[in-house]
Amino acid sequence: MLIAEELLLVGTSPEGRNLLGSSRTLVLGGALLTELALRERLDVDGRKRLRVLDGGTIGEPLLDEALVRFAEREGKKPKDALDRVGKKLQQPLLDSLVRRELVRPEPVKALGLTLTTRWPVLMSGPRDAVVGDLATVVTGAREPDSRTGALISLLHAVDALPKVLTTEMRPGMTNGEVKRRGKEISKGRWAPEAVATAVAELNTAMMAAVMAGGAASSS
Repeated sequence: MLIAEELLLVGTSPEGRNLLGSSRTLVLGGALLTELALRERLDVDGRKRLRVLDGGTIGEPLLDEALVRFAEREGKKPKDALDRVGKKLQQPLLDSLVRRELVRPEPVKALGLTLTTRWPVLMSGPRDAVVGDLATVVTGAREPDSRTGALISLLHAVDALPKVLTTEMRPGMTNGEVKRRGKEISKGRWAPEAVATAVAELNTAMMAAVMAGGAASSS
């Protein structure tokens, strides 16, 4: 699975609730950017602007689409592209999980109207395996690799790490300790500099989104 698919899977509770919050599209865009950077297709240059290193076909339709959409915004800061890319590809990512029979759509209705859609997990094994990998890193049993480091950093960016790693997955660790460990990992050396910069830009975008939301609610 792509990093974005794994993020979406673990960011959905077994009952189908969204654990990534209102910034889900933003962090999905961040996951796609991170994977493209890991594959050396995109870079974030010294001015913190998007730069395409290789625009050729990858062979993964979702990544190919993401690369095209990021390339359309080459020269911009990642924070100005993440949400748009995530919005365009959120449904295709969900559809991919449905085709793999990992989740299913469950409309939530009231008075005959569909209010929202939940995505209950159909097969717990794949999700449990990813969450288990994350738990071994967060609890210090092993060091992060590029995949687990990326997922933990992305979950930390949207404050979802303690929700995904339930208390039984990290005995003796408080939510605060999980958050501190997530912050430590997000600044670690598990990835090339371009990926670290992309993750830092995602955190900048997250803070901007939170501040904008707070300003809107107070107006």
